[in-house]
Amino acid sequence: MPITGARAMAADPTPVVFIPALLSDAAMYRQVIEHLGESVAPQVMVLAEPTMQANVETVLAKAPPTFVLVGTSYGGSIALEVALAAPERVTALWLMGCNPAAPEASVQELAGGLEAMPDAVIDMLAGLAVPKEAAEAAAMFREMANRIGGAVGAAQARVLASRAEIASRIGVLRMPALVVWGDDDQIVPDSVGRALADALPHAHFHVLRGCGHLPTLEVPAKCAELFVEFLEDEVGDAQS
Repeated sequence: MPITGARAMAADPTPVVFIPALLSDAAMYRQVIEHLGESVAPQVMVLAEPTMQANVETVLAKAPPTFVLVGTSYGGSIALEVALAAPERVTALWLMGCNPAAPEASVQELAGGLEAMPDAVIDMLAGLAVPKEAAEAAAMFREMANRIGGAVGAAQARVLASRAEIASRIGVLRMPALVVWGDDDQIVPDSVGRALADALPHAHFHVLRGCGHLPTLEVPAKCAELFVEFLEDEVGDAQS
């Protein structure tokens, strides 16, 4: 059932661009978007350009003039780069599972693994991305990953591996930010999320108990509730 509230009653829905995680597609946000209902005008962008700059340019070319930007993991890294490139267009950020620090060598290894043995790597990632008891979310991730395919996933991983460190730059971002993290994230620990929120001047940090790396798959209703509260408190006031 869609969430109702001040934003749901607004005449114009809030434009929101959603960028999924690596090996993920629109299904990553489907349930959240259903919960949000008519309060938002959603646009999901699955990105696999060869460079981070090309991904940023694609978002800015396809997005509305101003928009809220949502990103998970790989998508969150792109979202931060978009916000840095065009802060006047990004009215707010919602970030999950992304790390603004320099990439680790394991990301390049991930790219090679996705090319050489995609099925095994996808199974490994599904086991890491969500807690063991979240079988439905793991199955959804596998379905998305199989649709995206190992070759595209490898290209996405190479973008992550080649990106620059931006932790030292994000303090200039003045738009409100919602940072949501699972306390059982085995890929990017919640300490990274807390540091990210501390570095952003106007961030709200929420830890989801028992949740892993993909909150919108695991607890979509709770994610939608947090996002609606954030829109009402931050974006609604700015647009009124």
